[in-house]
Amino acid sequence: MPQKIAQRIFSYVKPFKHVIWDWNGTLINDVQETVSVLGNLMRRYKLRPLSVSEYKKLFCFPVYDFYKQVGFDLSYSDFKSLSNEFYDLYAQRLEDAELFEGVLETLELIGNTRVQSILSAANQEHLEEVVRKFGIHVHFTHIYGALDKLAAGKLERGQELIQASGIRPEETILVGDTDHDFEVAQKLGIECLLIADGHQNLERLSQVHHKVLPSRFPGRKLTESSKELI
Repeated sequence: MPQKIAQRIFSYVKPFKHVIWDWNGTLINDVQETVSVLGNLMRRYKLRPLSVSEYKKLFCFPVYDFYKQVGFDLSYSDFKSLSNEFYDLYAQRLEDAELFEGVLETLELIGNTRVQSILSAANQEHLEEVVRKFGIHVHFTHIYGALDKLAAGKLERGQELIQASGIRPEETILVGDTDHDFEVAQKLGIECLLIADGHQNLERLSQVHHKVLPSRFPGRKLTESSKELI
């Protein structure tokens, strides 16, 4: 199965010289850990925790809007405090998360002939630490994360990454799991492939982009919007 996953994803990115990966929900399977930490915070604020299905329907960027949508009463200072609290708890729970099946094989296959980078809304220091912990840092020429814990600034960091890579935008593709990844890719002038195994469901992703894989796992039925990917 891992080799089939690698071949499947490679078939979509092979026209490009530079493959930029999102981290959360794309390389690391951390949705359950995220929902668990969020649920603990929601209980503390006397809010009803979300199921995984509800979370995937509602999660959005900016994260400030998501927090308000699920019931948190926030000023900016409260948002910053809540974000820092969430991130610290999430960092502890990340010990339970694993890379998606097939990630190692995919990175090895693509890395044989192409440049790979990570672009993430995760905190830069923690991102580098976790990527190294999983032993996959050797596959990436660049790792660009957020400079704080507010999950913001992905576009600006992406602009820096494109410039640092020296590879033209039209030769670059971003692989992610949210509509925000698509928005960032559009503004960077690069192609995008979305995979609905992460933090937003297939219905959400199919509303914004036609290049959506319902799953990286072979055999999953493709939607109308994804037929060209067969």
